[in-house]
Amino acid sequence: MSFRYDGSGIDRIYDAARALTADARELWAQVILEYLAREPVRRALDLGCGTGRFAALLGEVLSATVVGVDPSADMLGRAAAKPELVRVRLIRAAAEALPLRARAVDLVFVHLAYHHFADRSRALAECARVLVPGGRLMLSTPTLETLPSFLWMRFFPGAEAIDRRRMPGRAALIETARGASLDLARMGTVRRPFTAGVSEYIERVGMRSFSTLQMVSDAEFEAGMRDLRRYAGGPGRDEVPAEETDVFVFRTQRAA
Repeated sequence: MSFRYDGSGIDRIYDAARALTADARELWAQVILEYLAREPVRRALDLGCGTGRFAALLGEVLSATVVGVDPSADMLGRAAAKPELVRVRLIRAAAEALPLRARAVDLVFVHLAYHHFADRSRALAECARVLVPGGRLMLSTPTLETLPSFLWMRFFPGAEAIDRRRMPGRAALIETARGASLDLARMGTVRRPFTAGVSEYIERVGMRSFSTLQMVSDAEFEAGMRDLRRYAGGPGRDEVPAEETDVFVFRTQRAA
């Protein structure tokens, strides 16, 4: 199943609901440096950049020139209005047809966008094409193995069913990358709290900024929010469980 961002109105709430907190920025800065082994990156592509949450962070952490690509005009419009992204080149395009020349970048960064790719094999082949020999694809995504860690999903059975159909399993993702001549260099799981507390967690989920929640009926969404609030108000429920995201680093083959 696919979700169309343009015209959905999600761009108007996305940053309020999904903005990187100071703690999240610090966490992902450390993850990026660790998983990339602090190897130099001069040119980076933020693929599926949305409103640009990670584009500025990539530039800062890696001291790299960053290009942001996303198929949504609405999301890119929000990104273009941000002063911190003034040096980021933003391009509207699909992952399956990147308007970049071959060997244009040292890094392709994909965060929570893999499940939106219409043709994953073709998208990863495009990533391999635009990477320099020995370049890397860093991809962070929920997988079938990490979905149980998402507290909110327990209260929206329709949403869970949607994500079980569209999220990749770890082995399948690695096999798809291998078919695009991308070799696995590292993988792991990042655990991070989505918010600082239960009240904020409920507020953010209630903004309905997850594409999965946009795809369920209003009736299911309202019922799920009632159940989530009831659950969160129970005894001993003052901590938000950490959610898990799998991180993969793939490398293109070096020239002989």
